[in-house]
Parts: sequence; structure tokens; C-alpha cells
Amino acid sequence: MWRGVVPFNQAWTTFIDWVERVAHDASPKRQREKVIADRPASAVDGCWPSASNFIAEPQVFGSAPNTTCNALFPSFAFPRFVAGGPLAADILKCRLKPVRPTDYPDFTRADLARLKTIFPSGVCDWSKHGIGNTSVVPWASFGPAPENLVFDVTKSP
Repeated sequence: MWRGVVPFNQAWTTFIDWVERVAHDASPKRQREKVIADRPASAVDGCWPSASNFIAEPQVFGSAPNTTCNALFPSFAFPRFVAGGPLAADILKCRLKPVRPTDYPDFTRADLARLKTIFPSGVCDWSKHGIGNTSVVPWASFGPAPENLVFDVTKSP
């Protein structure tokens, strides 16, 4: 097995090697722990400025060009993150809470009044699960099978 930086045309081979290691891991570890423990040394974070040039360094969330990969491929925040939402972006419809002055210590009275005018029903409460949020359901059913039924499309609303 080769070590070091993975050439572009061998990235798939590295992935297959990793999957096979996890599949053959008979330890009592949870799946997530196996994936972490069985990672080949050649599977490293980095970026590809071209098909033949791989730079081995992690890219971090942020647009500051503090590494080569971040300078070449900057990441920018999305509106929900700027509004206080999680980086995972897994809340599609948020639960609302009233506008409270303590949540906006730098706002003037005029700023708070404007915020309440713009969002009369309240602002997103990012500390709570989203409305209709569910866990992942493997092999989800959309009807009529009752096993792992997420939503039955065969029934009219």
C-alpha cells in the first residue's frame, strides 16, 4: 500500500480501501468509531488546485485566506448561519421566539422596534429542533407499506 498524498487518479482506490476496512472490522465498535479507526493513512484532507496537484491541508469554514486551500477555495457563510443558525444547516423551518432586547445587546430602541416590525411573529429560535424535524429513517417508506413509514403518498390530504 502506498503512503503519503493520494494522487488524483487513486482517490477512488483510497475510498474503496477505507470502505473495505470498515466492512471487515469485526470489533464491537459502533459504525462511526470504525470509520474513524479504519481510515487509511493516505486519506487526508486537502484540495485539488488542478488534476495533478493535491495540497494536503484541512480547509476550515471561513473566507480568510489563511491557508493555500482557503485562499483558492474560500467558504462563505450562508444567510441562516449569519442569522445564528447551525453550520449543519439542518433546520428547514425554525421555531419562533419573541424578539427580546437581551438577545440584541447592541441594538438601540429604534433597532429593536424595526426588528419587531420586520418579524412580527418572532425570530428563529436556533436552540430548538426545526418544525417537522425527524431523525434519519433508513429505507424510508412513502406508502403504502407501514414499515418505516415517513409519509403515505397514497392517501390524499
